[in-house]
Amino acid sequence: MLGDPAGTVRGKQALRAYFAKALAAAPELKFDLLDVFAGVNSVAVYLRSNVRGLQVEVNELDTEGRIARVLVHHRDPRVQSY
Repeated sequence: MLGDPAGTVRGKQALRAYFAKALAAAPELKFDLLDVFAGVNSVAVYLRSNVRGLQVEVNELDTEGRIARVLVHHRDPRVQSY
């Protein structure tokens, strides 16, 4: 969304810009929380968006419990669900 082909957002200012741009592009954006899974150093959130459908967000935590890395996985509508 910010022009990085790797999809990487680094730093607080870039994160603010990312969310500002995303919310401006989809002001009607809503999420339904479906489930949460706790790991040793991560938390996975399973949710449904009214814009992108089903997705999983994996939040990796640093030693102070802050989010250090986020991986977002969207369902490809072309793939058959089991």
